[in-house]
Amino acid sequence: MIMKKIYFVSSNRGKIEEVEHHLKKFRIRVIGKVIELQEIDSESQEKVAREKAKYAAKRIGKTVITEDTGVYFKAYKNFPGAHPKFVFRSLGYGGILKLLENKNRKAYFKTTVAYCKPKCKPKTFIGVCKGRITKKVIGKSHPRLPYDSIFIPEGEKRTFSKMSKEEKGRYSHRAKALNKFARWFKKSSS
Repeated sequence: MIMKKIYFVSSNRGKIEEVEHHLKKFRIRVIGKVIELQEIDSESQEKVAREKAKYAAKRIGKTVITEDTGVYFKAYKNFPGAHPKFVFRSLGYGGILKLLENKNRKAYFKTTVAYCKPKCKPKTFIGVCKGRITKKVIGKSHPRLPYDSIFIPEGEKRTFSKMSKEEKGRYSHRAKALNKFARWFKKSSS
């Protein structure tokens, strides 16, 4: 069987590795392109992901996928939402955990994967992982995936950072969105 290929554009090498690892199961070869993508200021993750995909497809002149991930705390409306990187850089673990003291710790991750051909309208695929935020940092902190050390998915006792890639893939919001994309991509390109 011939392996399909797709370009995945991100400035985050950790995400590129995760996407490569995950899509290999679907016989999709990922060609990672490390490019700093400009993000529009929007509360809508889908809009952010679509704009990133249009920009990336135009910039490299290839069919691409991009993704945008947000984390949402039940205790706060739409927060951090589509701005998790900014919130983490501003507050760090200490500030985030302080914000959730004596609050509902339920949270969810949402990933939007956007597929785009140059000069075409992007198509999006969404994956959600529900869980909760811990009271302390657990496991090794990855500088590009900091929330993995404070998020425990529903049905688990461990944070994402304490799981192997395969274990995380069973729960992961990114994996769920990538699964939807992969099934569609295989069907639409056959």
